[in-house]
Amino acid sequence: MGKVVKMSADDLKKALARRHKEDMFFTEVKDGPTQSVAHHSKIDALAMKISWTSFAITGYEIKVSRSDFMRDDKWQAYLPMCNYMYFVVAPGVCDVQEISDNCGLIVATEKGGLRTVRKAPWRDIEHPTSMYMYLMFTYIGAYRDVDGQRPRGARLLNELRVEDFKDYLEGKLQFKAIGHSLSMKLRDERWELERKLLRLENRLDDDKRYNQELGDICEALGVSRNGYYRGHDCIQVIAQLRKSGGILQKEADSIRKIAKLSSELLNELERDVSEAEELH
Repeated sequence: MGKVVKMSADDLKKALARRHKEDMFFTEVKDGPTQSVAHHSKIDALAMKISWTSFAITGYEIKVSRSDFMRDDKWQAYLPMCNYMYFVVAPGVCDVQEISDNCGLIVATEKGGLRTVRKAPWRDIEHPTSMYMYLMFTYIGAYRDVDGQRPRGARLLNELRVEDFKDYLEGKLQFKAIGHSLSMKLRDERWELERKLLRLENRLDDDKRYNQELGDICEALGVSRNGYYRGHDCIQVIAQLRKSGGILQKEADSIRKIAKLSSELLNELERDVSEAEELH
C-alpha cells in the first residue's frame, strides 16, 4: 500500500475532469431534491458519456486519506446512480483487495495523472430520473445573470458541453426504446453476417476440392487445367473417347457431375459474396 501521498479532493476532481474532457462531468451530485427528504446520497463526481448507442454513467468516490476510506459506508448508496462505480484515491490510501467487486479502483500519480488499477464491472440500472432532474435544475438552470453574478450554468467545468446535456434530457424518454431497437437490429445483422461468412467459407472449401478434382480430370484427358472452358473441353474429349470405346458410360457421368458441381459452386459463391458485401 505504501505511504499516503498528500493530495486534495479538488486535485483528483480536476484530474477526472481532464480524463472526461469529451464527456459531461459533474461534481457533488445528489440523487434528488434536498427539500423533499431529509437525506440524499451525494456522490463526489459523475461522468456521462455523450452517446445514444453506448451511453454510460460513471460514478467516482474520492478518498485522500486512509481514515476517510476506512470509515466510509455510504458508497453502496451510489450504485443505483451509475453503470460503473470507481474509488479514486491518493497513492497509499488503500489496496485493490480492499475494494468491493462491484467497484473499480483508480489511483492518482504523484504527477497529477490517474492510473486504473482495476476496471469497474458494468451494471445495468434504471435511468435515475431524479438525479437527471437535479443536474438539470442545479447545474444548468436559467441562463441569466443574477445581481451581476454568473449564471448557474457557468459553475460547470469548462470542458462540459451544456447544450449536449440539455439535448439528452429532452430525448431521454425515447432513449431506452431507441437503444434497445438498435441493439437488436445490430445483433440480428451480425448473426446473419456470421452465418453468411460461415457458409461462404464452406463453399470456398468445396469449390477448392471440386476444382482440384476437375483439374486432375483435365490432366488425365490432356486438357489444360487452367483453361476457361475446361469443363466443356473435358466433355468434348470424353465424347470422342466414348465413340472410340475408350471410356465407359459410368465414368463419363461421374466426370459430368463434377463439372456441373464446380459450376454450381462458383455461382453460389458469387451470390454469397454479394450478400455478405451488402450486409457489411
